Amino acid sequence: MTSTNNLISLVMPVYNGVELISETINSIISQSYPYWELIIVNDKSTDNTLEIVNEYKDKDERIKLIDLEENCGGPAKPRNIGIENSKGNFIALIDADDIWHKNKLLEC
Repeated sequence: MTSTNNLISLVMPVYNGVELISETINSIISQSYPYWELIIVNDKSTDNTLEIVNEYKDKDERIKLIDLEENCGGPAKPRNIGIENSKGNFIALIDADDIWHKNKLLEC
């Protein structure tokens, strides 16, 4: 792992994101800039989002999961929880249906 000076914390709130979350996570894993952590805050999804995230989390230690016990009713609170738990010097916000090209973090 790198020092927090170079680390970018990517914060992703998600609620029922099963349709695109795999593609979104893959776009993060494919980043040409390797010093990132992805903090996914699951807002009590009722679909298979949690299972998908756990599969990725088990394969890549840069992916962190915060699984909320109650739904917050929108992405603001889960996003703030993710920010509070971030370790990076920089924070980038991403939604569960965003797809980033491979140099996105290099261009920030």
